[in-house]
Amino acid sequence: MPWPTRSCLLTLALTAASLAAPTHTVQKGETFYQIAKEHGLTPDALGKANPLVNPQRLHPGDLLRLPTSVPSPSPAPAKSAPTTPTQPAWVKIQKGDTLSKISRQTGVSIEDLRRWNQLSDNSLSIGKILRLSPPAPTSKPAPAPKPTPAPPAPPKTSFVSPVRRQIDSARDDLRDWEYIVVHHSGTGGGNARIFDAYHKERGMENGMAYHFVIGNGSDSGDGQIEVGQRWIKQIQGGHLASESLNEIAIGICLVGDFSHHQPDPRQTAALIELVQYLRQMQSSPRLKFRLHREINTKPTECPGKLFPSAKIHEILD
Repeated sequence: MPWPTRSCLLTLALTAASLAAPTHTVQKGETFYQIAKEHGLTPDALGKANPLVNPQRLHPGDLLRLPTSVPSPSPAPAKSAPTTPTQPAWVKIQKGDTLSKISRQTGVSIEDLRRWNQLSDNSLSIGKILRLSPPAPTSKPAPAPKPTPAPPAPPKTSFVSPVRRQIDSARDDLRDWEYIVVHHSGTGGGNARIFDAYHKERGMENGMAYHFVIGNGSDSGDGQIEVGQRWIKQIQGGHLASESLNEIAIGICLVGDFSHHQPDPRQTAALIELVQYLRQMQSSPRLKFRLHREINTKPTECPGKLFPSAKIHEILD
């Protein structure tokens, strides 16, 4: 389960009574959420059966007691590890770049570059992002092209578009935000609803600590942006270990544990589009982009050692 800050590992103590109950031995890399899901439990039910355990501080060899009232289903087939893409989904336009040059370097045709980026000619703007793969498909298939009238141009963004109205609903009451801070959930799955319930159980009055969540395909779409109530109501976040920073920092959480694997390319593409869109809403002063570990007042690895920090900073700084 997501946890705003990290602390020391807690050793699990089992009583003689609990040893008689079904148990699960924690394996390397497993999370509290994954174990609960594997046994058909909610994280809350597993937590109540193990009151001495900190869900964020598991280590191999720990024993978790399984509630006897809930039968354990057969384990779901393991999700195959994502393969590393051979080519990025986007590229930042540098001085001297042309469509022809980028086409030769990437193997993407000029025609596809124009179509995927809605370009009417060959002109490029330095510093802008050029898409190297097709936009994400929408929920409804595009209508067959007709000679007349011409079909409307596709939206310029493919990840922000489904939630643009929710994001824009805060325009009239927009706070003076100064930072956008990216986190990882530290879990294999989850979504805004799950995180909201978990954070409320931990005593957070306003629910989910983040303003936005970007899914990884487990409990929401791969690259799907979810808008939290903290953004819609324009209230401070709960994602940093500083009240003053929470007042001025927008929190974006990518679902996944990037201490063990890299984020999905669709997640990073959605993150870039979301940050750029939020900057358009509040261009003065320009929102500064930070990783959790770069701004938090307490040491943390978040958003994980395998998060592509240098590449994302190159694009968003």
